Amino acid sequence: MSKGRRNRRKKHQPKSDISKKDKIIALVVIVMVFVAAVIAAVSYSLLKSGLI
Repeated sequence: MSKGRRNRRKKHQPKSDISKKDKIIALVVIVMVFVAAVIAAVSYSLLKSGLI
């Protein structure tokens, strides 16, 4: 087998076992964690400044 053919075959990796539904769930969870962190940071800064 030539070197070029071998390199082409290496590029085609098998698809991951993660389904589309699992990817969407993971994305939603990441966004929810990010939103919770933002809310916590804002409320902490308001608490420190004495507005709450």
